[in-house]
Amino acid sequence: MLLHSLLLSALFSGGLDKPQSILLIHTNDVHGQVLPRKATWISKDQPPLIGGLPRLAAHVRAERRKAAEQGRSMLVLDGGDCYQGTPEGGIDNGLPFVIAQALVGYDAMAIGNHDYDHGIDNTRRLLTRGNAPFLCANIRQRSDGSKVEWATPYRIMELAGLRVAVVGFVTVDTPNISHPETRTLEFRDPARELSELKPELERQKVDWVLPLTHLGIERDRDLARAHPELVLIVGGHSHTYLANGTREGNTLIVQTGSKAGAAGHVELEYRRETRSLKAVSARLVDLLEEPPAADRVAAVDTICEALVRESDAIMSAVVGEALAPIERTRDNTRSGSAGNWITDLMRSYSGADLALMNRGGIRTDLRAGPLTRRDCYEICPFDNNLVVLSMPGSEVETLLRRCVESRNHSGVELSGGRVQLRKSGEEVQLVGVLVGGAALDPARVYRVAVNSFMANGGDAYFEAGKSFPRQEDPILMRDLLCEMLGREPRTKAATDNRYEMVTP
Repeated sequence: MLLHSLLLSALFSGGLDKPQSILLIHTNDVHGQVLPRKATWISKDQPPLIGGLPRLAAHVRAERRKAAEQGRSMLVLDGGDCYQGTPEGGIDNGLPFVIAQALVGYDAMAIGNHDYDHGIDNTRRLLTRGNAPFLCANIRQRSDGSKVEWATPYRIMELAGLRVAVVGFVTVDTPNISHPETRTLEFRDPARELSELKPELERQKVDWVLPLTHLGIERDRDLARAHPELVLIVGGHSHTYLANGTREGNTLIVQTGSKAGAAGHVELEYRRETRSLKAVSARLVDLLEEPPAADRVAAVDTICEALVRESDAIMSAVVGEALAPIERTRDNTRSGSAGNWITDLMRSYSGADLALMNRGGIRTDLRAGPLTRRDCYEICPFDNNLVVLSMPGSEVETLLRRCVESRNHSGVELSGGRVQLRKSGEEVQLVGVLVGGAALDPARVYRVAVNSFMANGGDAYFEAGKSFPRQEDPILMRDLLCEMLGREPRTKAATDNRYEMVTP
């Protein structure tokens, strides 16, 4: 009787149902970041160096050691977009960097849209030769709806007495924002795909389903609303810096920003007797310190050092000087000086009537001072060349209307024209376009300079299947910037706003 009372007392006091502690470390959108970068958002005058893959690897190694000493379970995940974005990441189409990132010790990694940027065969090569645990559950062959044999949908692991299924998802927008070959694949709705997977996971006696996504914060919220039983979603794609995560209903959603500047830590508790799991807290650890030698991962350091040596001989060359900062904007009704600078150079180089640049293709800001080839690479890192399209004015207007009136686009920067807008509440309406100071003529054919990503249908700025006469120039966008700086090394980006708000 006494023993029975003691057991009941222990049960209700938590003795038999003591929570098992789980530490989850996560990253996303590393984008080939080998070197630490200047954290100008912390201090513009004296920015500290933050992040980089070697620091991240050392941090994970130190946390694994602590977890082992404390008898805690630990899981390490990445939300996709591994290699594309730096000279080092782009070497051999990303393979050396993916190998190095896998050596950080990830248990699972999502496939991001930019991990397709060199075509499907290269993605398969990264998956098979990179030794990285990539996952993606929502892609099919468009021809017959069959699963692709090279993409593992989920991985089941034992953790603190739990059977955990980590399920990978990538954005359904991938065919519009990556290599054209991705249009041979079908990227299915993650919420529907997860519903179809659940019976299979139940048959395998899974206790915890953990989506690992490259969807962006808003699509993660949609997934959480569709599946309110989810405890946690580890995300990526929108580069959202969530200092303590965010909740949608009972679901905690986490992201770390981008570029390996921070490692995310999520503390979870699992009670075996009651089979309950909860996410207790989330925080981001900014990687601002050089790690001690004992924590460094020699294999990661060795690969990264070799990548830097290979790229630095070319990328460290000074090609010009910025007389003022060159900065992006996220406001669809304003021009950024970075967009003005790039489109002005595109128009000057090509002699086009108008130049357009998708804002999603402008990947960093540049400080005033010397500009190197590395700076030109990092602001335009994708392998896009210059294309001049012959477009009727009516089609130019349709494109610009789609950019400003739709919320599904990052917007465009432009040179050679102005866009006139009217705003009513949250709605923005295009009311006019000027080219060369004159009203756009719907019947006139204009020469419009764009990058090949846009020309090939990227970001869905053109109607599906629509094409225009085109003149290809093999020069890559980043090389165009270097070329134009060679002609006029001292540069100052225009700061005028090429989006004009008009009153009714």
